Formats: sequence, C-alpha cells, structure tokens
Amino acid sequence: MISLPAVVYAALHVCHPPGTLPPWLTTRGPRCATGAAIGVGQEHAEELADLVLMAWWECLQDDASDRFTVIFATACERYLTGRPPAP
Repeated sequence: MISLPAVVYAALHVCHPPGTLPPWLTTRGPRCATGAAIGVGQEHAEELADLVLMAWWECLQDDASDRFTVIFATACERYLTGRPPAP
C-alpha cells in the first residue's frame, strides 16, 4: 500500500480537470483534504507517479506568488523525490 499525503491528493484534484482522475484514486478518500494520508494499492504506483508528476509540472507553470501553488508544488516534489520536509 502506498501512502499518499493529503496535500498531494488535494494537488491532484486541483491540477487535473474534473472527471479525469481514475476511480481507483477518487474513491480512496474524501474530496476535501482531512490531513490524513490515504492508501493506494501498489499496482497503481506507476500511474500515480505519472499523475503526481503532471500535477507538479502544472504547479511549476503557475504563478509562484500563489501560496497554494508553492505548497502543492513542494508536496509533489517531495512525494516524487522522497526528499524530507525542510526543518
């Protein structure tokens, strides 16, 4: 089981048009982030990484003065690289 942080889950919903995320992801958690990570099956690891990468790219294209853009971009980068949060 892959643990998907709530902020990354939220970034996926913000950065992908409605109805484009796969059902295996959208049925795993609530539409609003509760702060709790959600579990995703290992069989979806590659597709999940692709979705997070696309969300990260979208965030990098947006205005860096938008606080949520920075939060979502950082969360996606950390998820993909495994880099721990800065102290």
